[in-house]
Amino acid sequence: MLLVTWGSTGDVAPYVGLGVRLRAAGQEVVVATSERHAPRFHLHDLPVRVLPLARQEESALAADRFDRWQSPSRIRRRTRNAQDIAQVIARGVLDAVGRGGEVVGQGSDAVGQGFDVVLAHPLAHPLCSVIAEGTGLRCVGLYTATPGMLLPRLSASPVLSPHGHRLAETLARAAMSPLYAPALAWIRRELGIRRREAGTRGDVQRGQRVLHGYTSALLPKDFPLADGHTCVGYWWPARDPGWRPDERLVDFLASGPAPVYFGFGSVSPGDAERLSATIQDVVRRVGVRAVVQAGWQGLDVSDDDVLTIGECPHDWLFPRMTALVHHAGPGTAGAGLKAGVPAVPVPLSLDQPFWARRMTALGLSPASLSARRLTARELSDALHTTLRDEQYRLRCTEISKIIGREDGAAAVLSSLLES
Repeated sequence: MLLVTWGSTGDVAPYVGLGVRLRAAGQEVVVATSERHAPRFHLHDLPVRVLPLARQEESALAADRFDRWQSPSRIRRRTRNAQDIAQVIARGVLDAVGRGGEVVGQGSDAVGQGFDVVLAHPLAHPLCSVIAEGTGLRCVGLYTATPGMLLPRLSASPVLSPHGHRLAETLARAAMSPLYAPALAWIRRELGIRRREAGTRGDVQRGQRVLHGYTSALLPKDFPLADGHTCVGYWWPARDPGWRPDERLVDFLASGPAPVYFGFGSVSPGDAERLSATIQDVVRRVGVRAVVQAGWQGLDVSDDDVLTIGECPHDWLFPRMTALVHHAGPGTAGAGLKAGVPAVPVPLSLDQPFWARRMTALGLSPASLSARRLTARELSDALHTTLRDEQYRLRCTEISKIIGREDGAAAVLSSLLES
């Protein structure tokens, strides 16, 4: 199996856990990902074919990506960068699987062998889909989000669903198609595939299976997954084999009541100094202790009742919290619900507003707050309600039981062996 994944740390972490589970079940797994993420897979002895994306990732993670005002020149730069990313992924995957079954190219420390199936992250699936068609391989999409979730006002609307989600999918794919077009044209030329409308737009080839790695219990009623798409439950990140909790964190947790977690993952809801000050203000207003995860933006809160930490497995940390404040990325939201801990979602972009809306719609949280307009007063009010109203903890406990009965990684393996 060639497992192709790329994106933020939160995007990639579940695929580390999935790769570990597939290998433990006796499958031969090779990963294609960027230099930035390769060490995560190496820690678990999973071979990696490196996709040279360092320059493009640096550009994508530049601080100005979070500016609300988008000039035409900035949009053009982002478009070109996304097109470059698609081209690098296309070349790397095609080199890995070969043309007609023969492996070509030299991929990092990966074994020199052919592949039976390509497992594709949603960002890579449009490319892998056409490559698989041209090389005679199977291709299965492994999604933690769908394009339609990028337009939450349509896809999660209780008034428009299920038609809203279908419209959101169509609009999102149309907006993304220019990002894939040059790479898809190159793939068709390399493999001699006749140009077709689907291959031009970046749509996934018909008949290819797509497995969604989250619980269907969070989706709106009658949520219309496309034909061939199945929601199988989360696949969880794997802990680093040598990980141990920081002694400072262990001591802090033992020194008083369970704290509130604050963390915003790989995205930045604004100036780190301002956001750190907002968190400090909220902690004092509500009268709680807190654990703050520094994240990519480098949050740093100094207070007697606050501890700022680096990376820490959520499956270990979240059950020790009394409440969570996070960006509502699918993995973080899922980990919090698996732990049965209520949260205040503070989404910024991408699919985060979709999951935040679902948390409030299901009564798992009292409010979803915009990261761009976050104030200490409104976050304090929402957190106070979360902590004082037992209904949110009870609803999270109910969802936790549903999630605990699901095994997304086992479902992926079963699906692959059946087909």
